[in-house]
Amino acid sequence: MEARPELHPLLSPAPKVSKRVAKLNPYDPVCSREKIKQRPELTHFKLDWNESTIQPSPKVREALHHFLSNGSMLNWYPDMFYQPLYESLAEYTGSRISQLLVTSGSDSALELICQTYLNPEDNVVFPVPTYAHFLQFAELAGAEMRGVEPQNAFLPDLKEIEAQIDENTKILYLVNPNNPTGNVYPPTELLQLALRHPHVLLVCDEAYFEFSGVSCVKLVDSAPNMLVTRSFSKAFSLASMRIGYLVASEAVAQDLRRIFNPKSVNMMAMVAATAALDDLPYYRKYVRDVKRSAAMMERFCRREGIPCRSTFANWVLLEFDNAPDMARRLADVGLHVRDRSRQLPGIIRLSLGTPEQTAEILARIKRILDEKTAEIPHLPISP
Repeated sequence: MEARPELHPLLSPAPKVSKRVAKLNPYDPVCSREKIKQRPELTHFKLDWNESTIQPSPKVREALHHFLSNGSMLNWYPDMFYQPLYESLAEYTGSRISQLLVTSGSDSALELICQTYLNPEDNVVFPVPTYAHFLQFAELAGAEMRGVEPQNAFLPDLKEIEAQIDENTKILYLVNPNNPTGNVYPPTELLQLALRHPHVLLVCDEAYFEFSGVSCVKLVDSAPNMLVTRSFSKAFSLASMRIGYLVASEAVAQDLRRIFNPKSVNMMAMVAATAALDDLPYYRKYVRDVKRSAAMMERFCRREGIPCRSTFANWVLLEFDNAPDMARRLADVGLHVRDRSRQLPGIIRLSLGTPEQTAEILARIKRILDEKTAEIPHLPISP
């Protein structure tokens, strides 16, 4: 019998992805890990993803060691309602346990929101630029994307954003502080915005709350259409554990549980997050260190004539004539930053750490600036 090549499994075309997925570009996780691995002899500062620059509290390591050494039952599915974490979060946020939902990173919370609420006929309103991964979740749900470019990206007017809301708007997405611009929306204004549009779910992404101290958590009872997401990846130093949570009205939380997979949050992450909340002084000291580092960066930039914009989060924005070139030069000396010049012309984003780390970072930046000055040809003086 003659073989039919078109039926051979190695020659057959792969199944086609859904039409919605076919329209999406993959999320581009620009990351410095490979560059860091290539130069192990250098002390690197990974400042490109707004991660914490310190290890978690020693209490986290102790809790994980105790968990693994005392019948951790890794062969079992995780505790689907880990009471110690929910109780700690209720105390930390001032919310009721029934308003909380722990997720596998705040990204999973954002994806869950989109899956639960969005239909293809809905639209999503958001400022430009903002956190890109949420936008991909919303696009995957088939919603119309309504990005609003304010006249001033660093001072966005909520009225400009509100003007795009109509009867088909299902979600208004606001990162607070916004990433990458670092601006903050006043909670009182967000409350009034939510009350004016009760058919819109106002999602406040508070991944950087610990640095800004600005929150809408206490407002979800006053505006049932307001929802807050938060992360343990930033101030709490648990980015690799992938754990976050959301705070919402009980009705919204119940709707989200319709499709929430309670097995999706791993047990070790919940143990680590509980221990982190048990050592708030450790993290509050780190937040203070970040603010001191921001002041150090500002003073340095004033002396060197570099435009510097501080934020309400754990990064600063520096402006250079050739941001991509400067980002490459910084990477060459082990300072891995995020080039944001495609969204914000001339801007690189640089995460902040402790004052000791910042002193070394500034010393390396100074060397680069001195080298650039030396590269400028000196014109001969006319007789």
